[in-house]
Amino acid sequence: MNKHRTFIIAVLVFVVVLGGFVFVQERIVQGGAEVILATRPVDPRDLFRGEYVILRYEIEQAEMVQAMIEDTPDLDTLYVRLEAGQDGVATVTAVSVAIPDFSSGVWLTGDVERNRVRFPDLEQYFVPEGAGRPIERMRSGLHVQARVLNGNARVVGLLDENLQEIDVYEYRDSVPQ
Repeated sequence: MNKHRTFIIAVLVFVVVLGGFVFVQERIVQGGAEVILATRPVDPRDLFRGEYVILRYEIEQAEMVQAMIEDTPDLDTLYVRLEAGQDGVATVTAVSVAIPDFSSGVWLTGDVERNRVRFPDLEQYFVPEGAGRPIERMRSGLHVQARVLNGNARVVGLLDENLQEIDVYEYRDSVPQ
């Protein structure tokens, strides 16, 4: 009887932890502010995790970001404030090493490694089999639609140079490989 109770408690703990993880991720997607980021794909494949696109962002190279990294040695975390430009694409309007007031705008949390900022929440976007390489070939004009909440972000879609959503299933079938 005691073994059954322990097993049931272990299963319940697992379900609660898994449910909590899903809730946090879904909260970002449903309640986060929408931003569009200019990006460039890097590498589309991992044998163990499936096909995805690794993304790098223009905001990583913004002057304010680079200046803060150069001026602040031993920096681990950097916060960037994003605002949509006239073209709808977000740009960096402020940077901070201190945790910002997230209610004062859209702030994204970045990790600083070897004098470069990364946005781990936004680096990978999984795509259907066969769509990674064609998307990788889009060296310019690729944008990411993301949701940001309290510094955390999730990619919710890919956009073309006209900021129109890319249907990766159709894209996969229409681009020669």
